Amino acid sequence: MENTIDDFKKFINDHKESAQEIFSSLHPADIADIIEQLSDDKKKEIFNRLNSDLASEVIVEMDDQTREYILEDITTEKLADIVEEMNSDDAANLIRDLPDEDVDNLLKELDEDDSEELRRILKYDPESAGGIMQTEIFSVREGMLVEDVVVKFIAEAEDIGEVGDIHNVYIVNADGVLVGSTPIANLLLHKPTTPIAAFMDKSVVTVNVHMDQEEVARIFEKYDIISAAVVDDDNRLLGRILVDDIVDVIDEEASEDMLKIAGIYRDEHIFDPPVQSVQLRFPWLVFNLITAVMAASIVGYFGDAISSFVVLAAFMPIIAGMGGIAGSQALAVTIRGIALGELDAGNGRKAVYNAALAGALSGLITGVLTAAVAYVWKKNIIFTMIIFATMFLNVFIGTLFGVLIPIILKKVKIDPAASSAVFLTTFTDCLGFFALLGLSTLLIKHLVH
Repeated sequence: MENTIDDFKKFINDHKESAQEIFSSLHPADIADIIEQLSDDKKKEIFNRLNSDLASEVIVEMDDQTREYILEDITTEKLADIVEEMNSDDAANLIRDLPDEDVDNLLKELDEDDSEELRRILKYDPESAGGIMQTEIFSVREGMLVEDVVVKFIAEAEDIGEVGDIHNVYIVNADGVLVGSTPIANLLLHKPTTPIAAFMDKSVVTVNVHMDQEEVARIFEKYDIISAAVVDDDNRLLGRILVDDIVDVIDEEASEDMLKIAGIYRDEHIFDPPVQSVQLRFPWLVFNLITAVMAASIVGYFGDAISSFVVLAAFMPIIAGMGGIAGSQALAVTIRGIALGELDAGNGRKAVYNAALAGALSGLITGVLTAAVAYVWKKNIIFTMIIFATMFLNVFIGTLFGVLIPIILKKVKIDPAASSAVFLTTFTDCLGFFALLGLSTLLIKHLVH
């Protein structure tokens, strides 16, 4: 790859070779990587030298920033040529973020069939099955013979995309309702005069066009499939989803959840302008400042106890931190369980029960260890008991609420990934400080000699 980049830079300097020749033996993803490393003006220059077929494959592989930059001033005619070479799902994803006026102009530039297909996909939520489906499918009527199906496949091969991507023949009735499917290889195993309905599989894995893409991903995982039919509420065949789209969905959802847990609710990239990054992060910082002030107010309320027994200040971050860590561990496992569909209303009670037991055991172990340190340090049995009690309580509660909070948020239709960490951190900090300082205030006469 390094040699390829050097060769390519040489081309940019002397213009003696064509970009198409340099790129002819490379995978589109590698070409995208090369273009992403060029200066902004060269990105557009080189991309515009690619023919429409290659450009349609390369632009799909680019990172969002490079793609957006290239699309800024691309002509409608050039973009239309690229879109016509793309699968419908990739094309819809490419133009979905364009201004409405540009989308309308582009759709008018396309031929009628391509335009209609894209309009059909664009009307669905981009995170639904309909929003990520391909309309390039191979379907036949249930009364057709194998020989007729083969003839039809040959005739339509150019219109339904790469032949290697066509895994199944979908069989529909006169109303377009999906009644079965069969792997395309099965056409070679039956006599030409055999009706395709005679060996079709009636138990087709389907997804509703309005189903959320996360649920679609779970279906792919559950049934271990590489493609699924997309149907409407009346089971009419609309399109298909391939496993490569599901890999993108899993990556997208995982990245989205990570950003939400960090308090970023829109897509942010490492090379975004600093002002934009601050705008995305500022609300989270303000909210956390408010919760920090709440914890600080508890500490301030018990200021006399701290000034009378200064060692309390050393144990405050330990108690609060251990509760937060225990809660974060439980929180991560719970959110993952919700995302993968492992945790639902039917087994939520068991999850909470397991969390309570795990929290009690973890609290007991960490409480004993921390209490031992406290006793060695101060040789005060009352102080040792306070440290044990507060550590046990905060770790137990942190673990328990690390499971309870996302379950409750999910129940009230709030995204657990977006809010759970805020509530958990606030709760464990405030509870840890209040328990430690409150007990110490009540028993201060046994601590100060």
